[in-house]
Formats: sequence, C-alpha cells, structure tokens
Amino acid sequence: MRFAALGAALAIGLSACGGGGDDKNSSTGKDPAKITAWFMGAANEPQDKVLAQAKADFQKQHPKTDVQVVYVPWPDATKKLQDALNTGQGPDVVEIGNDQAVTWAAQDALADVTKMYGRWTEGKDVVKGSLELGQLDGKTYAVPWYAGVRVVWYRTDLFQKHKVQPPKTWDELKAAAKKIQDAEGGDVDGIAAPSDFTNGFASFLWGAGGDIAAKEGGKWVAKLDTPGSKQAIQFYTGLVKDGVAPKKYIGVNELAGPQRDFANGKLAMYIDGAWTLPQIEKISKKYTPKMGAFTIPTPTGQLGPAFAGGSHLAVWKDGKNQGVAFDYLTSVTSKKNAKAFADGLKFFPQFNDLLQGGGYGSDPVQGPASRQMANVKGSPKTANWTEADMNKKIIPTMLKEIMNGTPLDQAVAKANKDLADTLNQS
Repeated sequence: MRFAALGAALAIGLSACGGGGDDKNSSTGKDPAKITAWFMGAANEPQDKVLAQAKADFQKQHPKTDVQVVYVPWPDATKKLQDALNTGQGPDVVEIGNDQAVTWAAQDALADVTKMYGRWTEGKDVVKGSLELGQLDGKTYAVPWYAGVRVVWYRTDLFQKHKVQPPKTWDELKAAAKKIQDAEGGDVDGIAAPSDFTNGFASFLWGAGGDIAAKEGGKWVAKLDTPGSKQAIQFYTGLVKDGVAPKKYIGVNELAGPQRDFANGKLAMYIDGAWTLPQIEKISKKYTPKMGAFTIPTPTGQLGPAFAGGSHLAVWKDGKNQGVAFDYLTSVTSKKNAKAFADGLKFFPQFNDLLQGGGYGSDPVQGPASRQMANVKGSPKTANWTEADMNKKIIPTMLKEIMNGTPLDQAVAKANKDLADTLNQS
C-alpha cells in the first residue's frame, strides 16, 4: 500500500487531458463477454470475498459479462500501467493509489466519468475530500474505494511490563523507545524509522507546522527548509542517529523489514495503517493479541495531520466498454461492499454516513485510526508529485543521507531545490 501508502508511480510525460465523459461505449446496448479489472497487491481472502459479491451484484445488471480480476504487485504497478498506456492494452477498471490519481489523469490514461458519477445514487454520500483526490480540472477521473491513516502500532505487553504510557509528544515517543529497548537488553528495538517512508514521515512534518510544498502565485514553493520542517527532519532522522531506531531500515520502506520484525516481536513500535493487520497475521499471529495503536505524536501532544492513504478505482480510457466498466466499479465501491471490504481489511469506507456510524472506535487499532481520520492531508496536488516522490525519491533520499551522516542543512537545501524544480517542471 503506500499509503500507504501507499500507490503506483510512473514517469511523467504530461499530455492533454481527455476522457470518456461523453459516455461513449455506455452500458446500453450489447454487453461484452468479459471485462478485466486490475487490483494492486496480492490476493487475500477478505478481498476475494468482497470482489466475488461485487461480481454477483454487477452480473444482476450484466448477466452475460464475466469479470476477470488480475492482481498486480504494487512494485510492478508502474511498468504494468505504463506499458498499458503505451500499447493501448490496458484493463477496463484499475485500482490506483489515491495520491496518484491526478498523475494518471494528466497522462490521459483515465476516462472522464463525471457524467456517469453524477448519475450514481450513492455517490452523493462519498467523502468530498476523498473524491477531490480523483478530480482534475473540475472533472472526475477516479472514485474513492477505501482509505486509512497511519498510526503507531505498539506492543501493549511491553508497555505494561516497563510501565510506559502511549506517548503523545515527540519527547515521550523517544523516551518510550529508549526505555523499552534498554530494558529488553537489545532483543527488541525501540521503534522503526525507515527512510523511504514519505507518507509516514509527513505526519511528523505537518505535526511540527512544516510542509512539503505550497502553491504560491501560480508556482510551487518547496517548504522543506522552514523551521517546522527542519525540526521534524531533525527529530525523525535523530531516532536513528541516537540509536532508538535501527540503522538497518535506512534505505527501505516500512514493509521491507519493519513489518516483519514487528510481527515477530523484534520491535516495540512500528508506524503503519490499521490495514497492515492481515499482513502481520500472515507473518505471525503470536503477538497480535498484544498489539495496540496510538496516533502519531507531535511536539506539543495535539492531534496533528496524517497522510490520507488509500485507493481509488478508475475506468481506463482506452477501454471499449466504459459504461459497463463503470457499473462494475460502482458495484465494488457500493456502500455494502465498501464497508465489507473496509471492515475485513481494517480500512475505512469512503461514505460519510458509514464513517459516522461504523462503530470503529472500540477497536484497539482502528479506534485511534478513526480519531486520526478527523485530521488528514494529502500530497501536493500536482501531476509532478509522482516524479518527485516515487521516481526521484527526493524526501526519502534526503532522510537517508542525513541518517548516514550528511549535515542536515546541506541535505535539506539540496532536497528543497530539487523538489521545487521538479514540482514546477512542465
């Protein structure tokens, strides 16, 4: 997930936006024998169950149309979708990380579904902020499917054993990591602070009053060198430099080591979304009854913004059956199926009424995540964000260099210039 997380990336080569807003190939007329839907990640039982129900719902309207589901590993998504864009041999429906929807729309890869979305009855209840992540120039290109935010997972048994309370401030977070790590004699590391983790690091940045970039006077201005941003960079990289987070996670993301180590009891704290539970349980269920979560701390202890993670679904522009594809898309994202998916995989459905009455507060991990959902932000809304973060890895490279000893001011100055240059490229 990349937020999660997680999302697909592609090399930028902007072209004019187009789409199927005229409802060409609408669902009236002869139905196709098959449509294809690409979902990112790996097959899992909860998702397969929901997609089976979505297919059954879809086939009530289109009984002669089969749905072929294809899973694309997130690391392969860039090449897979870029190849589809170049060859015209893409899916009918595709899952896209919500922070990548604008990029793909600007690449002229996604159909304009504005008119079809306007006729979708349940669409009126979709969370507005999430829907906007799939819109460009006033047109809708992707529809919210699920969302989540990152929190700090922790071992409740270790916190109780060493009389540590879930921290609210940065100082408390660092002290908790050190106390548990020292008391466990090196068998358990305090916390994971991977460098390739923009979506997790952003919470520290925003929590200190910093920012990634802002649009000013029609131009993107990088904000990594502001006082709040530099405070967050110093704290996050300091977790590694001061020894409460292991160096082995320098250069990797939260899934390439931290997740497995936390699942196997080698970490006291681990930053990720509630959605990671199925993956943790696949590694080991030994410690899952002893896991809880708290919102990502801030310097003063207030609830700071967290990166809005999740996925949208879109209709591929080159598809020949866009109307039928949109019907399948709304079968997957319907309130019934979206809630079943969210509950099964520890996400949140993207409907206001479901979020208000979902009963998520009592869950040891989703409870803190649901409180965090009240304060979320997204990446800079520009098609060039993918180039900056996923291709050039400007922020991850900066964090990595500082963790490895490059002076903070030097690394920040370079990253800030690279970020401004990239976000403003045409």
